[in-house]
Amino acid sequence: MDNSQLQRDARFLRIMAIVLLVMTVAAFAPRYVIPLTLGTYDPPASWNMWMHPHAIAGFGFSLLFIIQPSLIAREKFAAHRALGWVGAGLVLLSVFSGVGVQLGTFPTTESDVSNIVGGAFRLFQSLPLMLGFFVAAVWLRKRTDWHWRFMYMAAYAAVGTIIGRLFLHFTPIEPELIGALVGPANLAFVLVLPISDKLRLGKVHKASWISLAVFIAFQAVVAPFALSETWMKLVT
Repeated sequence: MDNSQLQRDARFLRIMAIVLLVMTVAAFAPRYVIPLTLGTYDPPASWNMWMHPHAIAGFGFSLLFIIQPSLIAREKFAAHRALGWVGAGLVLLSVFSGVGVQLGTFPTTESDVSNIVGGAFRLFQSLPLMLGFFVAAVWLRKRTDWHWRFMYMAAYAAVGTIIGRLFLHFTPIEPELIGALVGPANLAFVLVLPISDKLRLGKVHKASWISLAVFIAFQAVVAPFALSETWMKLVT
């Protein structure tokens, strides 16, 4: 890949990484960051202290997402590879702690629709996609154009919870309607990838098409399950 293209790709990733960090901080400030600072934080369940490692993993990955493309732009490839191992640890911690946080909210009541539906998407879409795209990015690390696109997806395929919290805390939308909006909003961020390809390169990269198809396929499978009686009975 020529250096000018590398710089353009790194610039795009840095911008989207900053967007992700701002979204993450804003989403978790009202019920996590601020209460924790004031000493009033109460975890989702009495035993559930998975939120702390999950928060560390989430904020850490967001910061790393900013640093890594900057290292590439400066051609600091050795440092980029070394921090990649840190990223692997953060992704694994995010996935395992995310499962812990979600399971800690169950069983719940049938009226807790947002948690029931959102929980299904977190457990069966967001976390698996984050892990899957990260593994694919590592596997294809020598093919830079594939690597960074799958890394983008590892970050943005898993922002459903963040989007839901942003809707809840900063919009007048009724909580019972938020669940229906999270999927399309998450899809919009996934679409940024092929749209940016088209605008910057004049065509959509194959990795971006694959990423979009995988994301939509997961949504199509998980959505009916999240709304099913089977899932309702499992978590209530």
